[in-house]
Amino acid sequence: MLFLTLVVSHIFNKINIPAVVGQLILGVILGKGVLNIVKSTHEVELFADIGVVLLMFLAGLESDLKLLRKHLLPSINVAIFGVILPVALTLVTALLFDINLKESIFMSVVFAATSVSISVEVLKSLNYLSSTSGTVILGAAVADDILAISILSVMSGTLTGDFSAQKILTLLGLWLVFAILVVVFYKWVIPELMKLSEYLDATHAPTIFALVICLLMAYLADAVQLDSVLGAFIAGIAVSNAKDYNPKINQNIEMIGYAIFIPIFFISIGLNLEFDNFLRDFWLIALFTITGVIGKLFGAGFGAKISGFNLKDSYVIGSGMISRGEMALIVAQVGYSVHLLSEEYYSTVIISIILITIIAPFFLKHSISKNPL
Repeated sequence: MLFLTLVVSHIFNKINIPAVVGQLILGVILGKGVLNIVKSTHEVELFADIGVVLLMFLAGLESDLKLLRKHLLPSINVAIFGVILPVALTLVTALLFDINLKESIFMSVVFAATSVSISVEVLKSLNYLSSTSGTVILGAAVADDILAISILSVMSGTLTGDFSAQKILTLLGLWLVFAILVVVFYKWVIPELMKLSEYLDATHAPTIFALVICLLMAYLADAVQLDSVLGAFIAGIAVSNAKDYNPKINQNIEMIGYAIFIPIFFISIGLNLEFDNFLRDFWLIALFTITGVIGKLFGAGFGAKISGFNLKDSYVIGSGMISRGEMALIVAQVGYSVHLLSEEYYSTVIISIILITIIAPFFLKHSISKNPL
């Protein structure tokens, strides 16, 4: 997988297409859908999980906290409108194909989720991550994650009958505890740990401390039923803003991530894709893919426009929110496990998610080419 990643990345970079697109396609070719020579084993999933955590940690390390604070309201607008339109379009599409209401509602939740990990990779490769638009995309993605998880929690409880006000209050309480822990870690714990790391006579002590903080925050986010990538992203911001932050940490984490874990993550997304029902559900897949792209592009783009961004910046921000990736796959898997998503339409939804994920970098690259820094 690693060798083929190198070959594919080289080819796609040479033809001026983001390397991540090649890695996503490589996963589809190696997996169930085409050659079926690489299985999505526990080991592959573990490496992929570490890969997405490290990728979002790097995004946090390269983010400007002042810009994130400055553009908090636009990020929330982008997230809200970037959820409303895809939910509405997916619901209408599913109902048009006579899918029952319960399953249609859940499908709309699946396509509400944004996965910024793919966009982060494209933004990084084009040196656009620390731009104003890149900052809004990151901020909106965090808000979008929380929105999607909140909707999933409420709807899965409501639609399965396992729902109570007590469960919602418990979830909100856990999120409040996490928010308090983030503040405590940011203000006192992380700065002291990074300061201590500079005095330790051990190889790459600051980098090891940074990894410990990254994995700990990812674990805590997961423990309170938020996405682990959210914890990793927050950890990156906190570490990079510590007084004793060593810029070499970024370089070292990149070497660890891109040498093995991050490529495995991108390949893993396509490994379970199957085309058994592709012809039968062709039009449904096509419409889910089209509405999935349009919903985020225009919904998130509208949120950016009403926040004062010009059309070119709004196009960049809308494009950056298109990708679904692992977030939508996780939501779909949760729904499948509790019978909110039937076996009949499971592959249809997964194929649509992966098609959107492959298409998304092309939109983002095009939008940035029209609006260079």
